[in-house]
Order: sequence, then structure tokens, then C-alpha cells
Amino acid sequence: MKKAFTMIELVFVIVVIGILATAIIPRTRTNHNAETAIDLMSKIRYTQHLAMINDKYDRSDDEWFMKRWSIVFNGTTYSILSNGVYAKDPLTKKDLNAIDLKIDSLAFSGGCSNQNIISFDHLGRPLIGDLSLLTKPYSDTILLKTPCIITLKNSGEADEVLTMQPETGYIKR
Repeated sequence: MKKAFTMIELVFVIVVIGILATAIIPRTRTNHNAETAIDLMSKIRYTQHLAMINDKYDRSDDEWFMKRWSIVFNGTTYSILSNGVYAKDPLTKKDLNAIDLKIDSLAFSGGCSNQNIISFDHLGRPLIGDLSLLTKPYSDTILLKTPCIITLKNSGEADEVLTMQPETGYIKR
């Protein structure tokens, strides 16, 4: 009795390995648009977190409400700031200023259409628009009332859509 594999056994093993490889390899390809959407969601949640832990209320400052934490979009870049001071990335400790999303386009619709600034109050509620236009601390005119839809587009990849809910600021893909 020989102690070797037959040709049929070897061919069978190669076929099984080939089937497994064709099932696994397509899933290892990265989707840059999805990764960017997840990173942007994280930064929006970070901005909300900063607003909730770093309340800007100051009894001696009549314009304290204009200093809330905001994420400001300029084309396909964003910055996170409050009163001209940029937030620090918790991992790299670098300023979050003019961070490029590396996508083709970014579009806002729904409750934040034609806006490029999302701020948060001390309760984490999203505020839409420029805070410098406010004349009093709490105005219903800038509270997000309908879901804000952010669409990330990149050529050759499926669009990613982020939806931010009013009142809670919960954002999901």
C-alpha cells in the first residue's frame, strides 16, 4: 500500500481551495466611500460630544451662545472649531482644520439643505447654520427640525448616505 495522494485527491483539494478563494477575495476589496462615511460619522459624533462636555455658557458673556462647537464644511473638507479654536484629534493630537475627505462631492439635503455648518448645543441637539446670525441663545429657527441627509459621492463607488435625526443628533448610514 502506497502512502501518497492520488491525482484525483489533489485536483479535488485544488478545486475546493479555488472555490473558497473566489468567495473570500472579493470581500477584501476596500470601499473608500464607506470608510470615509464612517470617519465622517465619527467626527460629527465627536463634535456633538465636545458640545455636551464643554458647555460654553458664561453669565458674563452676552454672546456665549455663538461659541458652540461646530463642524464646518467647505467643499469636501471640514473643520471642527469653537470660537476660532480648532478641536484636537484625540488620536493624533493635531488640529482638526481643513481635513480633506478625499471624495468627489458632498451634498446636503433635508433639514440641512444649502447649509455647511452643523453645531450642537449643550444637550447634543443639532443646530443648522451660522451661529453668528443668532440674537438670542435659544432660537427655534436654527434647531434641526427634519432629518439632515449628507450624501458622499465618489466616482466608481456607490454613494454613501448619512442621516442625522433632529433633537437627538443621532447619525447613521
